[in-house]
Amino acid sequence: MTSVDGLQTDAVTSSSRRMTLLSVSAALGYFVVLQMAAYLTAGGHFEYPLDDPYIHMAMAEQIVAGNYGINNGETVAAASSPVFPLLLLPLAGSPLQLYLPLLWNVVGLFVCAVLWARILWKAGYQGPTGLFLAAVGPFFLNMGGVAFSGMEHSLHVAASLSIVLGLLIFADDRRIGFALILGVLLAPAFRVEGLALALLASGAVAISGRWRAGIGLGLLAVLPVAVFAMFLMSLGLDPMPNSIRVKLSAVGPEESGIVAYLANKAQQTWDKETGRALILFVAVGLALLAVPDIRKSRRVIVLLTVTGAGMAHLLFGRFGWFDRYENYIMATMAAGLLAVSARPGVDKRNLMPVFAFLPAVISGTYYLQHAVIYYPSAPRDIRVQQGEVARLAKELLDEPVAVNDVGHVAWQNSNYVLDLAGLGNDEAAAYMFEKNQPDGWMDALTAKHGTVLAMVYDSWYEPEAMGEDWRQIGVLITEGPAYFLGDNGVAFYLTEGDADPAPYLDAIREWKKDIPEGAYFRFEKEFAE
Repeated sequence: MTSVDGLQTDAVTSSSRRMTLLSVSAALGYFVVLQMAAYLTAGGHFEYPLDDPYIHMAMAEQIVAGNYGINNGETVAAASSPVFPLLLLPLAGSPLQLYLPLLWNVVGLFVCAVLWARILWKAGYQGPTGLFLAAVGPFFLNMGGVAFSGMEHSLHVAASLSIVLGLLIFADDRRIGFALILGVLLAPAFRVEGLALALLASGAVAISGRWRAGIGLGLLAVLPVAVFAMFLMSLGLDPMPNSIRVKLSAVGPEESGIVAYLANKAQQTWDKETGRALILFVAVGLALLAVPDIRKSRRVIVLLTVTGAGMAHLLFGRFGWFDRYENYIMATMAAGLLAVSARPGVDKRNLMPVFAFLPAVISGTYYLQHAVIYYPSAPRDIRVQQGEVARLAKELLDEPVAVNDVGHVAWQNSNYVLDLAGLGNDEAAAYMFEKNQPDGWMDALTAKHGTVLAMVYDSWYEPEAMGEDWRQIGVLITEGPAYFLGDNGVAFYLTEGDADPAPYLDAIREWKKDIPEGAYFRFEKEFAE
C-alpha cells in the first residue's frame, strides 16, 4: 500500500510540474516573441510600447532625490500605483534603470503563469484538461501582452490570481494561507482598483464564519491605499493621484449625476470588445450561481468574489489602451469560474469548464489579434515620437519645455518639464478638470514656468487655450496608424511672441537630421528652410 501511495504521490507531483512548465513556457514564449518582433520593428532598439514606464522611472529619480514628482522642487502625484515607482528606485539616475520595468514584468509574468497552473491543479484539473488549460490560458488571457507594456499591471494580475488561489485553498481546506494574505495586501498596493477584489475576498472569509480573520484581511487590504492617500495629503496633495483623477473623468462636461455617469459608462464599456467580454464573464458567473451544486459548494465564495469584482470593474474600471486596465479582472474571473466548475466529487466530464472558459476564449480572440496587428509597432512609435521629442529637449535644447506626454522627456532630465496634460502638474490638472476652461490657460502656465518651446498634440486642446502670440514652427509626424499614441502629429510652438526663433530653428534642424525612419518633421512655411 505504501508503494502504491508513493507512486500516486509521484504521479500527482509530476502532473503539477508539467502543468506549471507548460503555463510558464506559454507565457514567457508569448512575451519573448512580442519583444523580438518589437525589437526588429524598432530598428534594433529596445523600447516600451507606452510612454508611461518613463513617468514611473522619473518619479523614482525624484524620490531618490527627496522629492515626490517629476520635477525638482515640485510635488505632484503623477503615478497611479502606490508601489510601482518604489520598485524602480534601484539604479535611479543610471541608464540601466531603463530595464527595471522589464525585469519586474518578467517576474510578474512568471508568477502569473505559476499561479495560473497552481489554481488549475488545486481546482481538480489534473489530467489532459488541466494540461490544455495550462498551455492556452496565458495566450487567451494575454499575460505576455500585459507584461510587454512595461507597467505594474502584470504584478497586479499576479496579486489577483494569488487571491483566487488563496480563496480556493480556504474553501477546500478552511485554511488562510500565505497566498490569500499576500494577494489581499499587494493587489491594492499595485493598483487601487485591486481594492474591490481584496475587500470582497475578505468579506467572503468573514461570511464563511471566520469573521475576525475577514476583518483582519479587510484592514490589510485598505492599508496600502490608506497609507498612500495619507502620504499624498501630508504633501498637500489630493488623496487621489492626478493620473487616476484624469482617467476617471468618464462623464462629459455637459453631464452630471449618477444616471448620466452610468449611461456614459455603459456605452463606453459596450464600445470595447473586452468590455463586452467582461459582461459575458459576469453573466456566466451569475449563471453558475443558479446551479444548485455550486450554491451548496464551499467554493461558492470564490464565485461570489470574482463575480462581484467583475461587476465592480464594469461600474468603475477602465478598458483598453494596450488592453492593460481590464486584464487583472479577466484573469481573475477565468480562474475563479474554472475553479468552481471543477468541484471535488463532480463528474469531470461535464461541460461546465468549457462554459466557464468560453469568455476567456472570446476575449482572447481580440487580444491575440491585437498582439499580431498592434503591439509590435507600438515601441517603434514611442521611439520615433516621444523618444525623439526627448532627444531634442535633453540633448539639443537643454532648457525647460512644455509637453503633454511627459515620461520620456522628464526621465533623466535636469530641466523643468511642464506637463500640460496634468498628470505631472497640478495647475494643468486643475485646468483640465474645469468644465469652462479660461482662454489662454496654457499660455499662462508656459509663461510662469519659462517654457518657450511647447511640443503638444493639437487635437487635445482648444485653440483658445493657447496664447494669441504662439507661433507654430512645425509638426513631428509619425508615419503609419500609430495605434497607441495620443496623435500622429506633435506640433512645436514658440510660446513667446518676442522670442528669437533662431536658436530653436538651429536646434531643430540639427535634430531633424537624425530622426529615425518612421517619422519626419515638417516646418511651417514661415520657418521653412
